[in-house]
Amino acid sequence: MNKLLLISLLLLSSLNSWCQSALLSQKIELNVVNQPLDIVLKSIEARADVRFSYNPKVINANKLITYKTNGSSLENILIELLGKEFEGKVRGNHIILQKSKTPEKKDFYITGYIRDGETGEEITNVSVYEPLTLASTLSNLNGYYKIKLPKDQPDLGLRFSKENYDVAIVEVYGRTDQRQNVTLLKTMKPKVLTEPTFAIATPKVKIDSTPKNLQEYIEMAHPQPVEVPEVKTSTKKVELPKLDLPKIDLSDEFAAIDSGYRKGKDDFLNWLLTTKQNFHLRNNIDSLYRPFQISLLPYLGTNLKLSPFVTNDVSINIIAGYTGSVRKLELGGFANVVRENMTGLQAAGALNIVGKRTDGVQLAGSSNFNIGDAHGFIAAGATNFNFKNGSGVHMAGALNFNLGSFTGVQIAPVNVTGTLVNATQLGVFNFANEQVNSLPIGFFSYVHKNGYRRFEIAFSELNATELSFKSGVKGFYNVFNASFNYGQANKPLFGVGYGLGTSWNYSKRFSSNLEAVVMSYVPETDDYFDNWNSHLRLSLGFEAKITKRVAIFAAPTLNFYTSSNDGLDFSEYKFLLSQRNVNWFGDNSNAYSWLGYKVGLRICNKS
Repeated sequence: MNKLLLISLLLLSSLNSWCQSALLSQKIELNVVNQPLDIVLKSIEARADVRFSYNPKVINANKLITYKTNGSSLENILIELLGKEFEGKVRGNHIILQKSKTPEKKDFYITGYIRDGETGEEITNVSVYEPLTLASTLSNLNGYYKIKLPKDQPDLGLRFSKENYDVAIVEVYGRTDQRQNVTLLKTMKPKVLTEPTFAIATPKVKIDSTPKNLQEYIEMAHPQPVEVPEVKTSTKKVELPKLDLPKIDLSDEFAAIDSGYRKGKDDFLNWLLTTKQNFHLRNNIDSLYRPFQISLLPYLGTNLKLSPFVTNDVSINIIAGYTGSVRKLELGGFANVVRENMTGLQAAGALNIVGKRTDGVQLAGSSNFNIGDAHGFIAAGATNFNFKNGSGVHMAGALNFNLGSFTGVQIAPVNVTGTLVNATQLGVFNFANEQVNSLPIGFFSYVHKNGYRRFEIAFSELNATELSFKSGVKGFYNVFNASFNYGQANKPLFGVGYGLGTSWNYSKRFSSNLEAVVMSYVPETDDYFDNWNSHLRLSLGFEAKITKRVAIFAAPTLNFYTSSNDGLDFSEYKFLLSQRNVNWFGDNSNAYSWLGYKVGLRICNKS
C-alpha cells in the first residue's frame, strides 16, 4: 500500500512537471503595436488557450506594448514582455504571473581608503577587523580595504589598527554596502632629552664683615697670636698597590641566554602565523573573546583568521587548532596550539603547545611543549618540555625537561631540571643544575650545585684497592664501585658493584655515611662465568675533611658473601660470624658473614 502511494505521488509530480513544461513551451504568433499590457495578455490567452492571473499593483497592466514574433515559446514571450524579474507559475491551464523570489543577501560590504591624517598618504597593511564577528582584512598597497559583515549582527564596529598609529574606531550604521574612508593619526611619543643639562650657577652672596661694636673692632685690629705646633718628621710606610683582580661576572651571559630564549620563543610562535596574521600581530590588535570555538585545522574554524588573538572558554579542534588563550577546556584530535595562556584541561591525541603559561591538567599522546611556565598535572606518552618554571606532577614515558625551577614530582625514565626546590625526581636518570630541599631517586642522579659527589680510593679486608664514585644528594645518592686484588691468593680477581647511600653532617668538617653495596666478583680461576660470587656490604662510615675538597674516612662493615668457587675460603677471617653450605643458585655454595672494615681517601665536591 505504501509503495503504491509513493508510486502514485511520483507519477502525479512527473505529470504536473510535464504539463507545466508543455504549456509554457507551446509556440504562438503575436503582432501588437502600442497596445496596453492587459490587452496583449488577453490576446495571448486566446491563442494559447491559457488564463493569466496577476496583481495589478505589481504588474503595470496599462503599459503600452509593441511586440512581434512569428513563432516563439510562451515562456520566452512572457520574459520579453515582463522582464526576468517576473516568472509564471502554472496551475492547470492558469498561469500566475508574479515577481521572482531572489534570495536576500545575508552580508554587506564596507570599502574605503585609509590615509595618514597628517600627510594624506595611503597606509598599507592596516588591520581592519570587527571584534564581535571576527571579520578581518588588511589594506592593500593603495590603502584600500574591503570587509564583509553580516546583516543580522545588531552591533557592529570596525577597528583600524596599525603600528605607530592610534587605533581608530568606526561604528557601522545601516546594513547595506557602503563606503567609509578613514584617517589615522600617528601615536605621540614622549620626548626624551638627548643633550645633558647643567645646574644654573648662582653668584655667592658676601656677608657684611663690618664690626658691630668696639670689642669686635679691637679683636679684628689686634688678633691674638696663634700657636703653631711643631712639625714632627716621621717615616711613612709605603703601601704596595693592591692587585685588583677581575671578578668573574656571568650576569651578562645569563641575560643574553634569557634574551635568546625570549626571541627564540617569539620566533617559533610567529612562525606558526600566516603572513597576514604577522601583520595583525605587529599592528597590536585588541585581545578578542569568544566563549566557544570549533575548528577543523588552524584558521579553518569559527575563530576565522584572527584565531591566534582570540580567547576562548572552550576550544574544540577536530584535527588541530591554533587559538590565543583557553580558560576552561581544549580538546584536539591531533594537536592543540595556544599562543598565550591555557587554564583548565587540555588534551590532544599527539601534541600540546602553549606559549606563555599552563595551569591545570595537560594530557598528550606524544609531547607537551610549554614555552612558558607549567603548573599542575602534566602528562605525555613521550616527552614533557617546559622552558620556564614548573610545579605539580609531571609524568612522561621518556623525558621530563624543565629549564627553570621546579617544585613537585617529576616521573620519567629521564628527568632534567634547572633548579629543584622542594621537589622529588623519580626516574632511571635524574639531572639538575641546583637543588634546595629536594630528593632525586633513580639509578643515577647528578646535581651540580648543592649536590653530593665523592670519588673514593680505599682498601678493605677483602679487596686491595677499591674505586668508588658517588653521586646524588646527601639524603640519597648512588654508589658505583669497582675492586681489584691483582691476583692475590684466596681473594677474588676483580669485581663491580652498585649501591645506595645517605649522608648527614655533624659540622662543616665531620660527617657520616650509611651505605648498602652489592658486588659481583670474578674469582681467580679460568671458569669465570661458571662460578657465582656475590657480596652484600653494609657500612657506616665516618668522614673528616682535611681541606675543602679532600677527606679521609673509615667505616666498619657487615659483609655477606656467597661463592660457588671452592678455591675461595674465608673461614680464617678473624671476625667471621657464620659459615654454611647453601643451594641458592642451583649449585652447592658457601655463604659467609663477617665484620670488616674499609679505609680510604675521598675527593669531595664543593657543596
